[in-house]
Order: sequence, then C-alpha cells, then structure tokens
Amino acid sequence: MTETGMSESGEYVRITLEDLTGGYLEELNPAIREFEIHRVLKESVADFDALHRCGKRGVPGAARTREIDGELAEGAAHYADSQLIISGQQVMQDWERPIMAEMARVAARARGDVLEIGFGMGISATMLLEEGVRSYTVIEANPEVRERAEQWRARYPGRDIRIVPGRWQDAIGALGRYDGIFFDTYPSTEQEIAEHVLDAPVYAQHFFPTAVEHLVESGVLTYFTVEIDSLSRMHQRILTEYFSRIETTLVTGFRPPADCQYYWADSMVVVAAVR
Repeated sequence: MTETGMSESGEYVRITLEDLTGGYLEELNPAIREFEIHRVLKESVADFDALHRCGKRGVPGAARTREIDGELAEGAAHYADSQLIISGQQVMQDWERPIMAEMARVAARARGDVLEIGFGMGISATMLLEEGVRSYTVIEANPEVRERAEQWRARYPGRDIRIVPGRWQDAIGALGRYDGIFFDTYPSTEQEIAEHVLDAPVYAQHFFPTAVEHLVESGVLTYFTVEIDSLSRMHQRILTEYFSRIETTLVTGFRPPADCQYYWADSMVVVAAVR
C-alpha cells in the first residue's frame, strides 16, 4: 500500500507499506482493514508535510556539542542573560517565556499548592507566584542552581516557598500531594537521554506514574512537550493510561535561536493532564 501527499510547495511525500505480517488486523473485514491501514499512512504523510511547512518557518537548530560528563547535578552552572548552561548543555533559554507562561497558568489554576521539578532560570517559578499559588515547592538537584533559587526566594518574604535538594526520583517520595505539578527538567545523564528522550514519545513519560501519585483528585500535570502543533497518537495513548482528562493549548509567538540544541519550531503544544 502506498500513500502520497503534496505540500503547498508542490513537493511530494510518499510512504509505502510493503508488508504487514504477524496477523495485524486479520480479524477485520478486508475492506475495513484496508481503510484503517490507509488512514495510518495518510496521517504519516500529513505529519511529514506539517513538519516540512514548519521547517520553513523555524530555525535550523544545532546538535549538542558535548555529552553529559557524569551527572548534570554535579556540573558547573553558568547563567547568562538569555540561558542556563550546565556541563555544556543548554538547560534553558529565555525564548521559552511564552511556553512557561501558559504552563504556569495551567499548573496554578487552582491557586493551590504547586510542585515544580527543576528550578532552571527561575522564570516559571516567578510566573507561578504571580499566578497566586498558595505554596510553591521545587526539587532541584544542582547545588549551584539551588543557590540561585535561595537568592530568588529571598525576594519573596512571607511567601510559602520550599526548596528541596536532590534528584526528583530520590526526593519526591517524602513529599505530599499537590494541586499542580510543573515538570520541566533536563535529563541528568546520557543514559536518561537515550532511554527517555531518544526512545520515548515524550521525555516526561517516565514521570507520569509519579505525578499521579502526587496529585490531588483533579490535580493537573503540565510539562515541556516538544510537540509542535498536536500530540502524536503514541503520546496520547500514554497520557490516557494515567490521566482522566487531557487538555491542550497551542502556544505561538516565539522563536528559538538558530543554534538551539533542543528545539527548532515556532510553536508548541502545552498539556494539562488532569488526574
């Protein structure tokens, strides 16, 4: 079976399925089976076409210049005006502000207790406080970033702000439940990148079971999706394994620098995953 699509520029995308073995969909009527297979092929063509159009609007992006040496928590943190670099990794950049603003709105919508995984540049932390949360807790593994978080906390006397040291995998078990969780942390090792970035539909996937355990009923998780204009079907299936309702918002109006190593498009989907 072959499906062909044509982009606005007149360029073709052609996907051919040469063989489908192993009894896939053999229980279906042949006409229905063919319809379902063609639908998958059509979706794949449409995805490539959408990527092609977005690529013309986006930036080239860049490959990482070095691997993580050991664990990110042990690396030196370098803050510049527009980015945070740890061990040569672009951990965060300030072009993300429109995305962070929408994620903060989602995580803080109950105006209750919010947990953030990873302090970064403190952009989202500030936005969460501005949204009027009752309390703000952050788990941060890197000592230099924690020091930055302590300096930030001093600007908000009287606010309920808690800074928890350590990796989230080690520290979160001692914490309770939250109205909102904001997950935007960088992989701590090369193994995490291989397992949870390169071989997973979304990096936050391995956090989903933990998030559910630490959300109140109807609490909400939001995270950095790296989804350009919609969620993949794989991504949606994983979400529905853990959450009762999924809401999405498309954020536009930003542009990563041309040498950004972790994103290249000019839009991103923000998710509200409701327990």
